[in-house]
Amino acid sequence: MSTLRVTVVQYAPGPSVAENLEQMGPLVEGAAAAGSHLVVFPEYSHAFSLGLGAAWAATAESDSGDFVSGLTQLSARHDGIVIVAGMLMLSEGDAKPSNTQVAVGPEGIIARAEKIHLYDAFGATESTWIRPGSLGEPEVFRCGGMTLAMMACYDLRFPEVARRLVDAGAQVILTPAQWVPGENKAHQFDTLLVARAIETQSFVIASDHPAPAGVGLTQVIDPRGLVVARAGETPDVLHARLDSDVLDEVRGANPMAQARRFGVTPL
Repeated sequence: MSTLRVTVVQYAPGPSVAENLEQMGPLVEGAAAAGSHLVVFPEYSHAFSLGLGAAWAATAESDSGDFVSGLTQLSARHDGIVIVAGMLMLSEGDAKPSNTQVAVGPEGIIARAEKIHLYDAFGATESTWIRPGSLGEPEVFRCGGMTLAMMACYDLRFPEVARRLVDAGAQVILTPAQWVPGENKAHQFDTLLVARAIETQSFVIASDHPAPAGVGLTQVIDPRGLVVARAGETPDVLHARLDSDVLDEVRGANPMAQARRFGVTPL
């Protein structure tokens, strides 16, 4: 049996990379002190301000910028704990940045996941400022003896995204989010997270912004769809233990992967 110890942070990033790294430092230190292998932060953890616009998009950095460098140093300083966080990443040759979730260890980025479905919904138009993510093979990484993969916020509404991650070997799906509040939005966030866990028979971990920028409800859900830990609307830190024997038991009792008759291919 493998055991993954995880800390999930519900925090409110501000518009400054330097200030956010300063705020994240003690949270990473606390996660390491708790014995966690992994700490998960929300979408846009590098820099955030309410509303989409040119100033928001201009906070994008390269994969060797201050944010990733700062996370790399934090990981190295705290026993190599893996740090997952969302950022806007601008790659050479791109006219627009991507909304990218990164997993960072003491050696730098060990995996990344670009947001595939942009938040052009409920009056927002993320695609004005951000390019859609690549449809290439998902990147997975190992931590605490388990295989993990990432997806961002709005991608939660598309079950094929989570299915592709599990097809790539994921046992744990990490979902950094900035789930915008609104009518029925908290209910939808809860429901979709549980649905993704049940249908993929995987652990699902979501980290959101607290109110007012997000609905909160950061949580850890097991492959049975049971909530292991859950935050409210205010800033919070959750600690959880994920045991692979739970996953093996669920997948063994109900071998859905063998019963499937459809695959997932990009449109």
